[in-house]
Amino acid sequence: MSKLLAQHGAAKGKKINDSLNFGSLSGAIFSINDETFNSINTYVQSSDLLDKNNSYLDPQFYYSTFDVALQKKLNEVSIFPTDITRRDWRNREAKVLDYIEYHAKSSKLISNQLITPGFYIDNIDWHFDYSVEIYNYCMEKYKFDNYALSLLVQSSFFNNKKNVQEMIEELDDLCDKRDYIYLTICYDNNTDNNYEDIDSNCLGNILSFIYQSQQKGFKFLIGYGFMNSVLFAMLGCEYVASGWFNTLRKFQKSKFETVNSFGRRKKRYTSIPLLSYIMFDDINIMVDSDQITKKEIISGTDYDDSFLYGEDLLSFVDLEHQYWQSLKNVFDELESISNLAERVSYIQDSISKAQEIYKKVCKKLDERNEQESLKRIKSASKHLLSWKVAIDLFRQNEMIL
Repeated sequence: MSKLLAQHGAAKGKKINDSLNFGSLSGAIFSINDETFNSINTYVQSSDLLDKNNSYLDPQFYYSTFDVALQKKLNEVSIFPTDITRRDWRNREAKVLDYIEYHAKSSKLISNQLITPGFYIDNIDWHFDYSVEIYNYCMEKYKFDNYALSLLVQSSFFNNKKNVQEMIEELDDLCDKRDYIYLTICYDNNTDNNYEDIDSNCLGNILSFIYQSQQKGFKFLIGYGFMNSVLFAMLGCEYVASGWFNTLRKFQKSKFETVNSFGRRKKRYTSIPLLSYIMFDDINIMVDSDQITKKEIISGTDYDDSFLYGEDLLSFVDLEHQYWQSLKNVFDELESISNLAERVSYIQDSISKAQEIYKKVCKKLDERNEQESLKRIKSASKHLLSWKVAIDLFRQNEMIL
């Protein structure tokens, strides 16, 4: 079933190796926009826990059509193309072919899998068609154990069900062979602190796209997952990647990081009973309502005792490991359920239980007329309704009985 990978980025330190050693992670997807390939290669070769079977290299070719200001280490890759246009691949221009060759050779050094370069997609146009053509080209030209078609898709694309059906039909028609799809959702920008909230119709269509593509023979590697990783594990996606910063858990063109008014990063705990990545401040509000205890919302990780004793005992690195370990616990639980309908029911039940916890806290806060606290807790939990409606739509559309 589903395995959890690290979505690599800046300031990796010992995080990846430590969580591999803890058993929370099964591998990593590396970013040459955050670290030079030579450094990545050295890191993989020197690790006893990473090898060619669990290491992946993200081509990040979509940056070739983005504003150059978004490039970091990619600026140091002399052959990385910029301002790519439709004719560049149509004419097989050297600047495209040279980067594909560079990426394939680099991947070969650390991986048995090739994630093929693909464009940013917000419509069914040449960006999509050429992404598939590059996938077919790479499968023909380069020898790897597995291949993954890279699709970075704008979330609003999935608001239209016709878009989803057209993409599935095009994949069915255009892909010479079915292997993996490396799917990353590029989310619309918003200022909401609830990073999980997404339009329910959009999310329902994302789930349908994955499910229907699986029926066509594709496997999935999901990039930049957050708490919604549990939904992709529910579908049995082979791999789900998630990182240690919010920017490595939710892909947006404009990057973000939650800070308080003094510019400090806020500590958050991953609560599986709440299905939330929730700020300690909000947890304290909930506990102070006298409706729950901290023990009711722990996730069964090695960090729970420290969390119960005092939040100051947990560093940000501890909480990053706690996040991965929490997701792994859900993945393990889902792995024990072989039937898709039963896995969907399990997640639906988990959502309902989380909503009930939030509901009784909100009721007490309302009775006390603690309106600011009530607003915060409602915001922290509103993604659960979106998930619930999305799964209902998915279940109805795909007739998961």
